[in-house]
Amino acid sequence: MYITLWKNTITSYAGWFTNSLRRRRSILFGLILSILLFVVCVQYNTSNDIGIQSIQNTLVMSEFDADEQPSNKHQSPAPISGTVRKMNKEEDVNFIEELQQPARKSRRIQINSEQQQSLPYVPPQRLVHIDFKGAPPKLLYLQKLFPLIKRFGGTGLLLEWEDMFPWSGNLSPIAASNAYSKAEIREILKMAAVNGLEVIPLIQTFGHVEFALKLPDFAHLREVQESPQALCPSFNASMKFVEQMVDQILEIHGNVNYLHIGCDEVFHMGECFRCRSKAREDLFLSHVKQVATYVRTKSPITIPIIWDDMLRHLPVATMQLYEIGKLVEPMVWVYAEDVYRFVMQNVWEKYQIVFPNAWTASAFKGAFGETLYIPNVKRHLENNLNWLQLMSNENSRFAGGFKGIVITGWQRYDHFAVLCEVLPSSIPSMVVNLLATTNGYMNQSLQTELNEGLNCGIFGHNNEYDGDFLNLNNDPHLWDQFSRCTFPGNTFFRLLYRLHTIEIDYNDFILVTKKNRGWMTSYNVEHEFSSPLRVDELMNDHSRIYRSLLSMVRPFQESMTGIFDKYTISEWIEQRIYPMIRELEKIHSEARELKSKKTWPKRPLPMLKELLRIGVTERELSTPSNDGT
Repeated sequence: MYITLWKNTITSYAGWFTNSLRRRRSILFGLILSILLFVVCVQYNTSNDIGIQSIQNTLVMSEFDADEQPSNKHQSPAPISGTVRKMNKEEDVNFIEELQQPARKSRRIQINSEQQQSLPYVPPQRLVHIDFKGAPPKLLYLQKLFPLIKRFGGTGLLLEWEDMFPWSGNLSPIAASNAYSKAEIREILKMAAVNGLEVIPLIQTFGHVEFALKLPDFAHLREVQESPQALCPSFNASMKFVEQMVDQILEIHGNVNYLHIGCDEVFHMGECFRCRSKAREDLFLSHVKQVATYVRTKSPITIPIIWDDMLRHLPVATMQLYEIGKLVEPMVWVYAEDVYRFVMQNVWEKYQIVFPNAWTASAFKGAFGETLYIPNVKRHLENNLNWLQLMSNENSRFAGGFKGIVITGWQRYDHFAVLCEVLPSSIPSMVVNLLATTNGYMNQSLQTELNEGLNCGIFGHNNEYDGDFLNLNNDPHLWDQFSRCTFPGNTFFRLLYRLHTIEIDYNDFILVTKKNRGWMTSYNVEHEFSSPLRVDELMNDHSRIYRSLLSMVRPFQESMTGIFDKYTISEWIEQRIYPMIRELEKIHSEARELKSKKTWPKRPLPMLKELLRIGVTERELSTPSNDGT
């Protein structure tokens, strides 16, 4: 009975529900339709937002139809992304990450201000510094070099003549015996003009005047008589000397837009009897003001530029007192990777108050070791990319912004230093860093341009992995990638790889023979006391390394013949190869002497007489009473 009643109840409710649905069918249908429309609208809006953002990201690098692309031969097809970011030490180099969607053509759309800020920063002017100090490249080589600089985006040259300028009159003793002639200087300036490269001459007018002050003719101008590094700014004859240099430079260069007057690293200041009573900052600024005023008087269109390092610690009020911001433009130089570490934010804030414009200076060689013979491209590229990031950050804070960047290439650390990396060893570094500063980034989109510009042909490197296409972690000197390319000086560049390999073997041999093993140390040699068997064992690799070094002399000489004169070639070989040859010859002679012995004395061996000079006594010393024995 209960079961029957339950079934009847359920049947009754089901019938009621069915009848209700029939009566409200139109209401339910409308409700369901509304829900579906709402879901569709939400999905459409979400996908539309994503699509707009994707288009905006793509347009950050300004993709245009083929008929709308700008015709700048230095600007390769723009990559998909374009912001310079800080490099982590673990990364290969400061490459720019690309978005993962494929590139596509799009119609040109006006980019708003937010998008403009994400574009890569490119300095208005990009100059390459050529340091002529004591090693002048031949004009034939410069004739090949200048078009390469132009091709990769260079707009000018900072030419540091030093003793290679044909100084005349009272200044004639300064000119080196192998200095350029006036006709050669004019030819160099003409080659620069033909390639559309603006020339900024550089002369030292305060510190680093060793090329003149080393001579007896100008020794009286020194701030410190023991050192020819800096001029005395309080001596009237010093200013006359500077004026003569400026006159001769402007006479041959004409009314240039800029003249770099140096003024960096003035190590001696306020030390002579004329200067002791004056504050160092007053000595420095008054001299700079005098020189800059003379330049502007002599050539009103010429703006003097100075290196900035001597300004970094000066207060704003002092710089404004001397109106230094109206007279010169600073060139802020840092060659290390962490630029902000050496020129901190407070320094930039001072400069932005004092100067309406500024320049910056990075490096492609001559920055990481006085005796290096090839640059570390990985470190130099990081330096340049970090400069771009900083310039992007600080540009708008100067009233007139940054004028440009100079990629320096020092040939010596100062006038007395040996040669560091010379030009032909540094062409890949110069090109990579110039290309990066010209585009505002460095990634695989520039690979074809890089290979073509260096004439790599079928040997052009083609790495499909963008994040490591230069492989700088494993090949920081770019020997693997560019040794088979035919850029100016490529034979010399390629030979350096062979020399590097021999040098590793040489260093290992010296370490083992003279330090790590106990039969050919200075003690063994001094006392002629060793085992002939062990000497033969240690000398196993000597002949191979010695012959390898000798075999490198002629090829290096030939590879440099079209680049440098005989004096520079012989200097380079004397500094790089000859010391190793001489040391190996010395060790060979020592080995011969050690092996010539047929009998040896019993111990103890006689004490070296030279030890007396440093306090070692021949008599036995008494044992101290408090030594605990």
